[in-house]
Amino acid sequence: MINRRQFLRIAAVAGLAVQSGCARFVNSATQSSRKKGLGLTTKTDEWRRKLESIRPQWTYSWGSAKPESTPGGVEFVPMVWGYRNPENFLSDLTNVKSSGSRSVLCFNEPDGKKQGNVSVDAAIKAWPALMESGLRLGSPACVHPDNAWMVEFMKRAAALNYRVDFVCVHSYGGPNVAELVKKLTQTHERYGKPLWITEFAVGDWKAKSVAEHRNPAANVLAFMKECLPALDELNFLERYAWFSAAITSAPLGTSALFNPDNSLTPLGEFYANH
Repeated sequence: MINRRQFLRIAAVAGLAVQSGCARFVNSATQSSRKKGLGLTTKTDEWRRKLESIRPQWTYSWGSAKPESTPGGVEFVPMVWGYRNPENFLSDLTNVKSSGSRSVLCFNEPDGKKQGNVSVDAAIKAWPALMESGLRLGSPACVHPDNAWMVEFMKRAAALNYRVDFVCVHSYGGPNVAELVKKLTQTHERYGKPLWITEFAVGDWKAKSVAEHRNPAANVLAFMKECLPALDELNFLERYAWFSAAITSAPLGTSALFNPDNSLTPLGEFYANH
């Protein structure tokens, strides 16, 4: 039988062990950048496994409805992808309000006919209903954040005193960190808003196969290793989400985070551990 002094000593050691274990758990949980996100469609059952392997702080699916199996600790951000008709728009708004998120992404590449395909007039008309959600509103995410569609939308929104809380950016340029930071800085200065990068990767739109891509996977990995710390240092950039196309994609395959069996590529391993 142990005496009181031995009991207290054992309890103290156990307490230190628990605290140390908790510290390791907290450190492990907070290793990922607070800005890191991931866009994933939820059309297959593998999306949750992919999400858990990357360990992002936030995620989105290009849709407004939050999946029931979203992992705890990962913020799901709804998106109103387009404006097909008033009925679908109202359904999206209902999903947005019940998502539990603090933010909403609004209209994906509205300037693209094969994407959101929303006119500036329609986007402006829909905006008051989006403001009524009470969530922070992300701007429409155009193909380029400084093109005519986006400039006109932001000008008209400002004239009407419509709230736009942050500007969403897509970027599929080459592996040049300085050019990306320059683009982001110019966009921030143009609109005077915080930014989110909701899609970015290294693209080669002339490539007809992965083998012909001007930037092999090793180059993309080198770019990511330099890029992510730079993005973490930008005070006006609130969040970013790498876009992972299929590894067989000619223009984007060397930026893939996942192998065909859904295991992580070397690029995916780095993104997961950042």
